[in-house]
Amino acid sequence: MNLETYGLLPENPIKLNSTKAALGYLNHLVTKHDGYHILYHRLMSFDFNVFDGIEKTTENTTDIYEICTNDETIITIFINIHFDECVWIPPVPFEFESEYILICDKEQTAESEAQNSIVKVDKKYASKFHENWTPDDLDKIDPDSQEYILYRSWGVNYKTTNFPYNLWEKYVKENTYCISDFNEVELKE
Repeated sequence: MNLETYGLLPENPIKLNSTKAALGYLNHLVTKHDGYHILYHRLMSFDFNVFDGIEKTTENTTDIYEICTNDETIITIFINIHFDECVWIPPVPFEFESEYILICDKEQTAESEAQNSIVKVDKKYASKFHENWTPDDLDKIDPDSQEYILYRSWGVNYKTTNFPYNLWEKYVKENTYCISDFNEVELKE
């Protein structure tokens, strides 16, 4: 495995074992050195072996994701979710937000609590950017940057039109609250 191209070329995809692992992986990516969160969406799934005349198989299918970084750079990454083991290494332009990645095993509903797994990654792949920050350090964030609102990496497992702008609008709508959104009981707690 070539770490310089890991996840950045279809012939060297990120190796994971499920869609849930892929979403957990992407939700914990931040840009290397500055720790900015990302927006992502899945463009498509494709078996690149068909170019070599090999019959298409599920095991060889790779998911293609686009990632939008804070400066609106679009980076394409490739993830194959058909491996027995996960390789928790980020592509070169990224790090993980911390040493711990939360994988949601079961979606939370009103009737049940979410079931989660926590994966510990090698510390060398974890961002140190926010490591020693205090609440006062939030003033260091550039108010013109997405980081001002994008407090976590976020995306969807399907293709969105007009990426990243439509996804950004969806993120803001789902993650922005005003005081009128809360009822009196929530406000008293």
